[in-house]
Amino acid sequence: MRSIRRLTILILTAMVLSHCGATRPPQCHRVPMASRVAPDELISIARQEWAILGNSARRHEWEASRSRYNGAIAKLFDQLRCGTDGWDSRAAALGTRIGPVSDKDVDPRGLDVLFPASLVKGHIVRDHKTTDGLGIALVGWRQTSPVGRKRDPYLLPNGLPYNITATLEFTDKGLPVWQFAKRWKYNEIPVGKATHPLTADWTAANRFYWNMCDLDNLKIQNVILPDRFMEETGLYFVTPYDPDKIPIVFVHGLVSSPDAFKNVINELVPEPWFREKYQIWLYNYPTGNPWVYSSMKFREKMRDAIAYARTKGHDRNLERMVVVAHSMGGLITRSSVTDPKTVIYDGIFKKPIDQIQVSQENRRLLREGLLYQPLTEPSRVVFMAVPHRGSPMASMQLSMWISKLIRLPKTVTIELLDTTLLAVNDVMQGENPSKRIPTSINSLSPTAPTTVALNKLQLPKRITFHSIIGDRGKGDTPNSSDGVVPYWSSHVQPVASEKIVPSNHSVPDSPEAAEELKRILKLHLGSSPLKDDN
Repeated sequence: MRSIRRLTILILTAMVLSHCGATRPPQCHRVPMASRVAPDELISIARQEWAILGNSARRHEWEASRSRYNGAIAKLFDQLRCGTDGWDSRAAALGTRIGPVSDKDVDPRGLDVLFPASLVKGHIVRDHKTTDGLGIALVGWRQTSPVGRKRDPYLLPNGLPYNITATLEFTDKGLPVWQFAKRWKYNEIPVGKATHPLTADWTAANRFYWNMCDLDNLKIQNVILPDRFMEETGLYFVTPYDPDKIPIVFVHGLVSSPDAFKNVINELVPEPWFREKYQIWLYNYPTGNPWVYSSMKFREKMRDAIAYARTKGHDRNLERMVVVAHSMGGLITRSSVTDPKTVIYDGIFKKPIDQIQVSQENRRLLREGLLYQPLTEPSRVVFMAVPHRGSPMASMQLSMWISKLIRLPKTVTIELLDTTLLAVNDVMQGENPSKRIPTSINSLSPTAPTTVALNKLQLPKRITFHSIIGDRGKGDTPNSSDGVVPYWSSHVQPVASEKIVPSNHSVPDSPEAAEELKRILKLHLGSSPLKDDN
């Protein structure tokens, strides 16, 4: 056992210290050799093809014409983006100009860098999703503060990625005009009397964000040293809040971050119906804390975000909110939308709360953590590989030993340890003065009081639930397991649907899970905001 512990320490230390340096955005100081063509020649080609593309009588030429147009403006854009002068000066040097900024376009002058999507490399996101059309696919990047530093509410850490399509537009008068379309909002472009789909690279911005962001490099640190990352507990809006779109909130699990959903998001974003009707919120939290505490913080952050959203317009779509939760995130979500009554409290304490000898502040925290009012906005929840009845792995000797390495944050020590284990030891059920507060790992044990208590509570009927469960492709359900959570734990009733997919515990990475989520979200669009389809 000593050798196992030494090996585990070496592995954990390596993972903690191996903080991968963030990729730098591509810069262009010299125009690539292949793009060193006279601007007048490229503009002439693009102008000729633009005229063909605007003529419906020449539709049979459009495919070849689009290819020639895109090739010409791709070389022009390389000349536009390279150099030290500003965008307007560089555009004028080519005999073009930057178009006026509107709701449809991104202003390149407000970005830190704008570059071709083809320059984004790597396989951090599995499949490469594109749409053929007019224009060249770009990735824009605007820096925000790094992980652990304060920034405006709901902004992604490190930076904001933009999925942009550039076109060079021609009129009878004046210089050709560069436009930089917000591809996540607009699908087409008018050309003369015709309309053409815009080119898109749906994967590049997603992939580039996770190349640049630190969150996915901190998974082990988030478990072992959660106090370092408490400032990042909260919701990130992937795009600015839009009251006309339904929020879909993704809640990750243990030893994870919002990047757990990068592949499923990569499958959803190319769908026009998804971009038109939904907006993505990512919830992040340090996963070393016990899930009951993380649930309390989730409710707090959700209520803040919902209050903020209500200042931006009508709230009809807030009442149609969907939550997609993976692994431990499912326990956080399930407990947050379920009225606990006194069941969870009674699973821990023997005395009524008014009889516990604690300060008023600690009594308030106990109420918020165990006797709370549930969230009422979500109307549909999708569970992915959720250990509703715990995971046997949480009870294994090695897991319990790793659990002892977890250093809980000071806020948890003050708010929960002093309240629930030290100040009230005499009323704790089966506790003793030397016992530590549960960590995320041992709070997932099938025998943990909070897990046992949660399973005494029925799923609320006002919400429609779905389950997506992995069986590692063995087809042995109900005797199956995803390798971490057995089917007897991930199976819960009543749900509107239960889908078994050939996946391990990383169900959000499963293509079959993504297709099932698409089906559920399309179904949600046709349902009444007050109707439960159970």
